[in-house]
Amino acid sequence: MNARILLSRRFATVSGGGVFAQKEHDGDGSAPQRPVIDYSAGVPDPTVLPYQKALQAGERVLTGPGAFASLNYSDFAGIHRLREHIADLRHVRPENVVVTNGAMQGIFLSAQALIDPGDVVLLENPVFPEAERIFRLAGARIESIPLTAKGPDLDELERRLEQGSRYKAFYTVPDFQNPTGSVSDAASKNRLLALAHHYGFAVIADNPYRDLWFQRPPEEFPQQYRSADRGGQLFEIGSFSKTLGPGWRVGWIISGSEEIQAITSFRRSIDGHPSTIAQYVISELLEDHAWYASLLDRERGLYADKAGALYAAIASAFDGEVELDEPQGGYFLWTHLPDDIDLDDSRVRDELEFRGLRYVPGNAFAVKDSQARPGRISGASSPSNALRLSFAHAPREELVEGVGRLQEAVQSIRTQHHTHIPVSEEIRDSE
Repeated sequence: MNARILLSRRFATVSGGGVFAQKEHDGDGSAPQRPVIDYSAGVPDPTVLPYQKALQAGERVLTGPGAFASLNYSDFAGIHRLREHIADLRHVRPENVVVTNGAMQGIFLSAQALIDPGDVVLLENPVFPEAERIFRLAGARIESIPLTAKGPDLDELERRLEQGSRYKAFYTVPDFQNPTGSVSDAASKNRLLALAHHYGFAVIADNPYRDLWFQRPPEEFPQQYRSADRGGQLFEIGSFSKTLGPGWRVGWIISGSEEIQAITSFRRSIDGHPSTIAQYVISELLEDHAWYASLLDRERGLYADKAGALYAAIASAFDGEVELDEPQGGYFLWTHLPDDIDLDDSRVRDELEFRGLRYVPGNAFAVKDSQARPGRISGASSPSNALRLSFAHAPREELVEGVGRLQEAVQSIRTQHHTHIPVSEEIRDSE
């Protein structure tokens, strides 16, 4: 018997690895010419995580009066002290908070709370692709709207709503968006929630990068939507993954207190609760408010420096041939290579891989089966020359070195293109 036929249709259609899985090299068989420089990893810089402080906090937890509680089952919504810390950090009440196994579970639980099979979910385009997978697995029909430099195109959204389109939920990464780094300003956030209230859809705001701003913190969503008792229009998702490390798997959802109660009841049949020991250790770390504030300041300074170095290196190397905006926070720089460099071309991918460059191509973030494809944030075109480059994980010097390799790769690709003229072009040239 073929074991695969025992799987549900939902499970049978799930592919492994996701869009970020990347082989060391899948081109012409050549090994990378140099050590790999990884621009693909959306994970923290390993030099800034608080290893020693976490060790000390864990020791206090496991040798203190709450040692057994830290290894016991937890409240389904998360331990109360951690909910209090999150509420304090995010300026809401503890009853508006449920602790999750990272932001990904926050998306999953929000989707399960809102979506029935056949409901239409609107996504920004380009989109964090794992979120799209979650909504599709929930049975949602997917539509998309493009991004602008100030977030989703709300003029387009309002036009569709006025023409009769209806949505159950809209998913967005409002601050330092993945992959583009765009930020929704206060006016955009207010307008989006006003539209959601008027037309009756929910907003799922996935915000794991919010605390990693460089110059000034991003604006909040309107407070009345963030601390409601019921009828919460907003499901706001956060995480400690980008600041304390993704291995903790501790995040949260903020919504109306009745919605939080419903999510808590539902998740009892999913995982019960997040890791109790992880919650206790993070809660112990957060007791030292000054220390956590200083950690965020160090991380902001480190990532701002690395982002600036990467931006300056690309701008200098390509001298106006590429389109990019300097990151204002988060982990990512979104850029378009020169128009003659097509990442859908296997020869281009081979050249980049041969030079040890690991990246995520722009097409990985295109909403699937959507009429609208993600283009330049400051214009409109095919994303086949777009790259998402992470400045978070690799050392500063590697980020800059990689730009030199990228420049070499582009020059080599152009040389190859000039020496391999297609037959049709040879015929035209001879006429």
